[in-house]
Amino acid sequence: MLKLRALEPEDLEQLYAIENDLDDWEYSCMNAPFSRYALRDYIANQHCDLTIDQQVRLVVCDDEDEQQVIGLADIFNFDARHRRAEIGLVIAKDFRGHGYAAKATLLLIDYACKTCLLDQLYAFISADNKSCCKVFDNIGFKRASILKNWFINANSTSDSIIFQHFLKKD
Repeated sequence: MLKLRALEPEDLEQLYAIENDLDDWEYSCMNAPFSRYALRDYIANQHCDLTIDQQVRLVVCDDEDEQQVIGLADIFNFDARHRRAEIGLVIAKDFRGHGYAAKATLLLIDYACKTCLLDQLYAFISADNKSCCKVFDNIGFKRASILKNWFINANSTSDSIIFQHFLKKD
């Protein structure tokens, strides 16, 4: 089983490794590495409150071994007026291909609905990231739109699919 928990100072090295993995940058907006100092400061000063920080970063971990960091889950670009936010998820390389992304995203949906009281979530996913698109399709996100040439990589561009999920049923 998986669970989500707050970042702890002991997570610094795993956070550093995941955030600075160049292979994953093509699916994000990263263009410079994070220093250990910046990440240590972030861990120390976050409130874990969406309304204060405008984002929440959670650790995806094993339910029985909280020190085993499987990945990171984010709720960000919080819009209080419209009760929506963007989500992001990265599973550490050693844990990919085992169904953790879907399970962690379902936990993130539950957290966003019950704790953050959001009405909807969305994600920008590269059309080239087939495994991630499959996860979002399978857990009930809807493809809302396509943004052409949204992600620019060294030698190519890729479209972004905007996935949207409504948390409250009418």
